[in-house]
Amino acid sequence: MIKEQKFPVATKYKWFDINNLSEDDSEKLQDDFNFTSDMISYISDRHERPHYDYDTYTKIHLLIYDVPIWPTQVIKHFTAHPITFLVSGENIFTFHTEATGYVFDEFNDYAMRRELSNCQDVTELLMKFMLYATQYFQRAITQLDDERNSLDKKLSGDINNKDLVELSNIEKSLVYLSSSIQTNSMMIHSLKLSELDFTKKARESLDDVLIESNQAAEMVKISQQVTKTLSATSNNMMNNNLNDTMKFLTVWSLVLTIPTILTGFYGMNVSLPVGHSSLDWVIIIVLTVLLMVWLIVLMKRHHFF
Repeated sequence: MIKEQKFPVATKYKWFDINNLSEDDSEKLQDDFNFTSDMISYISDRHERPHYDYDTYTKIHLLIYDVPIWPTQVIKHFTAHPITFLVSGENIFTFHTEATGYVFDEFNDYAMRRELSNCQDVTELLMKFMLYATQYFQRAITQLDDERNSLDKKLSGDINNKDLVELSNIEKSLVYLSSSIQTNSMMIHSLKLSELDFTKKARESLDDVLIESNQAAEMVKISQQVTKTLSATSNNMMNNNLNDTMKFLTVWSLVLTIPTILTGFYGMNVSLPVGHSSLDWVIIIVLTVLLMVWLIVLMKRHHFF
């Protein structure tokens, strides 16, 4: 659905917001705004990577930018989906889905609309959108850091499979966010050499967007290093716990072998020494206990446990 967003005061530019582009929307954009079929295909592709493109015939600028998608019940980790900006003259078109619509929901209140209406031209408005979209990556990384710190506190206790799955989801999230931040930064750099006629303030805002993107890149890099260390530590602890368990089972299986051997011998239907008195079972029990104690002491001296 194509919706023209209104501003509190008159502006020389217009903002058209399109949620879940339909075929009717595509036809209207081609008929009323001279959009090409290639542009429509870029917008419709949910897997399109961030980039900048300029159509010399229609003089329309296309920008595709990734934003983070928060985990759901189906997908337990962060992902990234594209939003699209089209700049045609003094008109700006924003394209998003239900999942990425949260980026523009922030501009629905009166105060934010008034701030947007203070922009001098469409390039300043574009930079305002991109600046807010970039800041969501930092929010996502901060949330992941909080989740990782919560898991870190459990290292002193028992780590179960649920904790390992959560740690794995954090690692996956950081990979998705890192990839999107890198491609976004490449797109931002390409804007410096683009055909967009930036105002002085818009170019300063572009530098701010690049700074925010670089900060997000550093944050995700540090978070990946810490998460990798935490994951390695968790694996070492799990392996150590498994070794301790196997050592415990091995020691006691050897200790319990002694009574099994002795009772097995004296359970045979053959003549054996010490087997002709009613107190022979006491001798066998005492001998069994002594041998078990001797084996425990021997293995303890050799640091088996």
